[in-house]
Amino acid sequence: MLGASNLSRAFPKAVSLVQCAFESPLAVYVAKGHGRSYGQESQCLGKKIPGIFQCDIWPALAQKNTVPINAWLTDIGNDLAYEVPVDQVIGWVEGCLDRLLSLGAQVMLTDLPVNVLRTVSASRYRVFRAIFFPACGLGWDEMLRRAEQLSGRLHALARSRKTPVFSADCTWYGWDPIHPRRRHYVDLWQALLEQVVDDPIDWSKVDDSWLMRWYLHLLHPAQWSHFSIPRSAQQPNGRFQDGTTISLY
Repeated sequence: MLGASNLSRAFPKAVSLVQCAFESPLAVYVAKGHGRSYGQESQCLGKKIPGIFQCDIWPALAQKNTVPINAWLTDIGNDLAYEVPVDQVIGWVEGCLDRLLSLGAQVMLTDLPVNVLRTVSASRYRVFRAIFFPACGLGWDEMLRRAEQLSGRLHALARSRKTPVFSADCTWYGWDPIHPRRRHYVDLWQALLEQVVDDPIDWSKVDDSWLMRWYLHLLHPAQWSHFSIPRSAQQPNGRFQDGTTISLY
C-alpha cells in the first residue's frame, strides 16, 4: 500500500479489510504518511519522511519476489500541492509502478478526485490550501488544470501498462475535496479489494476493535526524523496472532 494522508487515515481499516479479503498469514508492506510525497522528502508536524520512490520498501519487496503481490498506489496528486511539475509527479508514479510490475505484482492505481475538485470554488480552495498546504502558491485555476492534466497522464500510463485505475465515488466526499469522509474509508477499501478478489468476501469478519486501531497507529516506519533527530525502527514492526506482519517505510 502506497499513499499519503488518505492511506494514513484509513490504515487500520485497510489492514483489517485486507486480512478479511485474503488468506492469512500476510506480509503487508506500507509506505504512507501525512503529506507524503512520491519522490521527495516531506514534513508534517516536525516529522520528516523520505519520498516513496526513494524509501526502503523497494529492497524489502525485492526479497519477497517469489510470492504473489497485490499493490495499491493511492494519494496520487499530493505532490501538486508542493508545486511539483506534472511531468515529475508522473515520472515518480511510473517508476513505482514499473518496480512493482517487475516483481509480478497485480497493481491498482487510484485516480485523483477530479470531478469533486471541479465543484470547488476559488475561495474554498484558498481556505483549504491555507490549512493543509500553506506554502503552496498556486492559484485555483492552475491547480485544477494540473490536477486534470495529471489524471489524464495517469490514465495514459495505466493503459500503456495494462493496469486498472480506480475512481472513488464522488458522494464519499464532503467539504474536503481530497479526503473522503472517514465513514467512507471502509467503502473505499472494500471497493478496492473487491476489484482484485474473485470470490465473495465476508466483511462481517473484519476486526475493527479500538485495540487493533490503536496498535496499528503506534507502529513506526523504518526511517524518519522528528525535529531533525533521526529515528528508525526494525521491520516488520507489527505482528498478529495469525502470522500476518506489518512493515512500514
